[in-house]
Amino acid sequence: MKTRRSTQWKIAIFIVFGLAVPRPVRPCSAFAFPKKGFLVFGANYDNDFAPGLLFINQRNVRKTGWEAGTTGRVVEWISRFGSVTISCAGYQLAWGGMNEEGLVFSTMLVRGTRPPAPDQRPPLAGAFWWQYMLDTCASIEDLKRAAADIRITDTEDHYLACDRAGACAVIESLNGRLVIRDGKDLPVRALTNTAYEECLAHLSVKHGPNDEPYDSLNRFSRLASGLAPFNRANATASVNDAFALLAGVAHPTNTRWSFVCDTGGRVFYLQSDRNPKVRFVDLKKIDFGCGRPVAMLDAQADLEGDITAAFQDYSHAQVLDHMLRALAYFRPEMPREMVNRVLGLFESFSCVSTRN
Repeated sequence: MKTRRSTQWKIAIFIVFGLAVPRPVRPCSAFAFPKKGFLVFGANYDNDFAPGLLFINQRNVRKTGWEAGTTGRVVEWISRFGSVTISCAGYQLAWGGMNEEGLVFSTMLVRGTRPPAPDQRPPLAGAFWWQYMLDTCASIEDLKRAAADIRITDTEDHYLACDRAGACAVIESLNGRLVIRDGKDLPVRALTNTAYEECLAHLSVKHGPNDEPYDSLNRFSRLASGLAPFNRANATASVNDAFALLAGVAHPTNTRWSFVCDTGGRVFYLQSDRNPKVRFVDLKKIDFGCGRPVAMLDAQADLEGDITAAFQDYSHAQVLDHMLRALAYFRPEMPREMVNRVLGLFESFSCVSTRN
C-alpha cells in the first residue's frame, strides 16, 4: 500500500510540475524601484496560454507537502500571512503575488536550471514552494532562512522577490545549488529569462538598431536603463511609471498580464491583454482570517478600478476546468484523472483554531 501511494504521488508531482512550469514560454520580465521609502514591483507574464486566476489566500491554514526529504520528513506549516496571488496553473500554484507584509515575487523561465539534489530537507515544487514563502515570510531575510530549511524542487524557473523594506533578491537553481543574490550582489533590481550573472555581463555590450527587442538580455538592458532615473536620490516614481516600463518590454501578442505591486500601500494592480483597464486589489481591505471560503477571481474579468470586493467564493468546478485546460495545453500527454487528486490535496487544507 505504501509503495502504491508513493507511485501515485510521484505521478501527481509530475503533473503539478507540468502545470507549475508552463511551456512553451515567451519572454517574461520583472523589476523593482523605490517609492517613498518602499518599493514598486512590476512583472509581465508572456505566454501563448492566456487564462489566469487570482486567489486570496488566508492565514491560519494548515498545509502539507507531499514529498519527503531523505529523513522521511514532509513539510507541514500553518500560514502566518494572507496573500493575493495570480496563477496560470491553479490553486496553490503561484506564478506571482504579494502577501500582507509586502513580500512580493514573480516567475520567469530560465534555461539550464538544475535544482538541488535530494537531501534531508523536505522539498516543495517551485510554484508551491513560493506559496509557502508567501505564507510564512515577511521579508527577504525570512525567505533566505526558510530556503535553507525547505528545498525547492521541480523547477525550470528563476525568480525576483522583494520586500516592503526595500530588499530584493534573485533566486536561481544553478548547478544543483540554490543561489540567492541580494544586497550588493544585486546592483540591478530586474530579471528576464537569462541567468542574472549573464544579464549583468550583457550591460557592457553595445546595442545596435537591429537587435532583437524581445531577446532576454536586451530586455534586461532596457530595464536597467529605464530603472536608473528612479534609483537616484529624490527621484519621483509611480505605479504608472511601472506600467510604462512593463509596456516597454512587453511582447506585442503574448503578454497576457502585467501586475504592479505598491509594497508601501500594499496594493496589487493588474492589466491583462483581454482587459487593458487597470484594476487593483487593496490588501489592507481584505480580512485574511480563516473560516470563510477561499476567494478567487478570473484575472481577465471585465472589471476596472477597485476589484477588492469583486472576488467570489472558491469554485471547485472553475478551478478544475482551469487546471484541465492548462494541462491540455502544457502537458497533453499527462493523465487527466490525476488533476483531481492533486486538487483534492490542496482543497483538503483546513483552518486551525486561533483560540488559546
